[in-house]
Amino acid sequence: MFNEVVLIGRLARKPEMKEYDGIKLATIVIDVERPYLNSLGVKEHDYINCILWKGISQAVMDCCDEGSFLGFKGRLQSKMDSSKKNPSMIIEVKVEHVEFLDRYFQESSEKSSDHSK
Repeated sequence: MFNEVVLIGRLARKPEMKEYDGIKLATIVIDVERPYLNSLGVKEHDYINCILWKGISQAVMDCCDEGSFLGFKGRLQSKMDSSKKNPSMIIEVKVEHVEFLDRYFQESSEKSSDHSK
């Protein structure tokens, strides 16, 4: 069995950091544009909840804000939300790898690697 998700999109809002038992966790929502036009001629979007752990969460908190363009690789995970009157299934992406796709971050990493030579 195989569970892998690849997403490219923009942060729908600023990342939120939490800490559980000393481990940092960031929750984000990715705005992923659908690759086709709807019946009105506009592109629709999906908003996908993602969870980032430890170093990945800190890197996103330090480098990203609402609208940042990112690529993610991770896996789907489901859980029941029984905090409401009618329990529902929540599906989110547990992120394992992040690529910073904004031109600013690409140029910054190229400049910092030039200084290390």
